[in-house]
Amino acid sequence: MKKASILALILSTFSGASIAQEKANNGYNPLSLHPVHESNVMYKTTLWSRLDLHEKQNQPLFARNAEITKHLIEAVKAGLLDAYKDDSVMTKLTVDQFNQRLKIPLDNGGGLTQAEKDAGFKENAATQADDGWGGGGTTTAPKTDDGWGNSSASVAEQLSSVEFFPQDLSVIELKEDLVFDKQHSRQVYDIHSLTVIIPADKNPAGFEKILASFRYKDLDRYFRSNPKCIWYNSYNIAQHKNLADAFELRLFHRRIVKSSNPRDEYLDIVYKTAKDGLIQSQRLEHELMEKEHNLWEY
Repeated sequence: MKKASILALILSTFSGASIAQEKANNGYNPLSLHPVHESNVMYKTTLWSRLDLHEKQNQPLFARNAEITKHLIEAVKAGLLDAYKDDSVMTKLTVDQFNQRLKIPLDNGGGLTQAEKDAGFKENAATQADDGWGGGGTTTAPKTDDGWGNSSASVAEQLSSVEFFPQDLSVIELKEDLVFDKQHSRQVYDIHSLTVIIPADKNPAGFEKILASFRYKDLDRYFRSNPKCIWYNSYNIAQHKNLADAFELRLFHRRIVKSSNPRDEYLDIVYKTAKDGLIQSQRLEHELMEKEHNLWEY
């Protein structure tokens, strides 16, 4: 009897594995919200697009106290959304890892340059007998509080826990496939992931940094389940739209920053300068529109 139960367990395991393999190889993209079978894909290219949420057309996604970034942060902290390391959406982030990424890094720079040290300056000169100029200096105890009764250690601890505000996170990157579905004779923008980026001007390190990526299928489900996730309609506040509907209707302005290419390079890098990258982005946008309009001319 025991052997029979073990055999049944083994068979069920292999059966489950075969079903999982079948689902993985059924011809549909598992990240697609509206999947098109690969046999019906006549044309496909992958696009990476950037949304500046401060742009006028994108401001409905970034309304005060209804920022899309606010909803994402709250959902991850509440365990309602999975956050991922990057736009491949393969490696999940734990809530602790997400919170760590959300913290504003302390600027640990400063100190003397090598040239200043060679010139005779010394680190922490105020605490040494030498004043840094070859003369005798007064020994001064290092300051241990901020003047308000808080020790420097407690101040550093408070600063280390400060997080970016949702209003600071004003850059979003979309990864999507542009697919022509020959079965339905239409061109489809199939969003796979959404990435929140910390802008360079908000990062003390001075460069852009990925906060987290999200599967768009998960976002669509979460947005539709939460009536607070709105696209703000400033022309008729009685007709706000859900964020999921806003993305489906493409009620946003985005700039293409990368298209699928062998070296996986952004347009700015391919065309050497940001200006030329912008020109080529606009040119690519027009080419894609023209391709869609000319589909039925032949």
